[in-house]
Amino acid sequence: MTALTGQAGRVLGAGLIVAVTAWAVWPGLHPAPTPGFVLPQAPATTASAQAPQLFSALINAAKPPRVHAASITEEPDGTLYAIWYGGSREGDTDVALYAASTLTNSARPLWNKPSALFSARDTTQGTMQWVRKLGNPVVFTPPGDDPWLVYVSVTVGGWATSQLNMVRPAMWNNWFQRPIQRLVTSPFFNMSTLVKGAPVYYDNGDIGLPVYHEMAGKFAELLVLTPEGEVRRKIRMDDGRRSLQPEILVEDAGHAIALMRDATRKQFRVWRSETTNAGRDWSVPESTDLPNPGSALSALRLEDGRLLAIANDTEDERLRLSLLVSADRGHHWRVIHRFEDKQAQLGKNPTEEEFRLQLANDIAALGDARSADEDIIANVMRNMCRKGECGWQYDYPYLIRARNGDFHLVYTWNQSFVRHIRFNRAWLQARLEAAQ
Repeated sequence: MTALTGQAGRVLGAGLIVAVTAWAVWPGLHPAPTPGFVLPQAPATTASAQAPQLFSALINAAKPPRVHAASITEEPDGTLYAIWYGGSREGDTDVALYAASTLTNSARPLWNKPSALFSARDTTQGTMQWVRKLGNPVVFTPPGDDPWLVYVSVTVGGWATSQLNMVRPAMWNNWFQRPIQRLVTSPFFNMSTLVKGAPVYYDNGDIGLPVYHEMAGKFAELLVLTPEGEVRRKIRMDDGRRSLQPEILVEDAGHAIALMRDATRKQFRVWRSETTNAGRDWSVPESTDLPNPGSALSALRLEDGRLLAIANDTEDERLRLSLLVSADRGHHWRVIHRFEDKQAQLGKNPTEEEFRLQLANDIAALGDARSADEDIIANVMRNMCRKGECGWQYDYPYLIRARNGDFHLVYTWNQSFVRHIRFNRAWLQARLEAAQ
């Protein structure tokens, strides 16, 4: 009996060792700590914060004649780097991605001459898959890294059949040796994932990229990438046909707020959702009081908890682009500045001659320009006048905050130019105080 008991004990002990070993190494039985969001680092105070400052510039020239969807990032050395797409018109086969960087990181940024990064043909060479047209690019700089680029391409059909492509830092200097990586975001034909908003970061090095879906529904999603650029998971933030182009604003390791463009064309308000578990689940979107005509917005969170947004705060056209603030986590908003405002012109449809005179007045506020005044006017009239009547359009804002505390905004100006606006915290504070 004693011998049997000893043998049973040895068997039981061996079994426990095997069980503990399996528990230690088997995925899911011994789960790794759940990654949390990284809160954006508070910017340093610099001399530029001593007085209110705002500077403006047009980044691109008059060719190509039509541009859209600019994004901007700050490189590790403080250089600003912007990317957009341009061509004869949106969706044309001659569309290419263009980029420009600043000469210096001074208070008044001066931009180098833009250059073409690549066209649909170059993208085809990189991925060995035919590409018909290019779309939204998002450039960003993960902590401790150089800029990454994710952009949209289409092989057949419209934007609903799009795919995402990525260029990582090691690829930039090796462009013609197939550096482009196609992101596999769906097992079903890998279609209908688009990008517009700035990413968020996790404490394990992962990157959370806000994306959206447009085929047989319109809804926001969160694409989680590994530090090596592989797709780890895709999380649906909404369903149905309600939301597009999410902007995610991190509050702490678990909490974040998402603001989304309205896709219903009935609600005409920005949608709001939130997560309490670092993006794994999101609340059902609710309407805010911020008007939205079905257009993109950009937003970020200040260190005091208030939210800033750049948006077309109307229910109709994109004639106005405003700076807004929310003190209650995105539920309610108030305007503190208008960067562009032609809302009074809604429905008036000025003639070409009237439009030309008003454009001449607008140019004075643009700051440094790549083109001569007449080139700017001619290009805008080409894009914004039809059958003798003309209009304005300001859209697709993209807002970041640099490490020195300055804010940098880029957006599409009348479908023709990328406008860059830099303002500092002192300028913002003056707007906040004036609007109280």
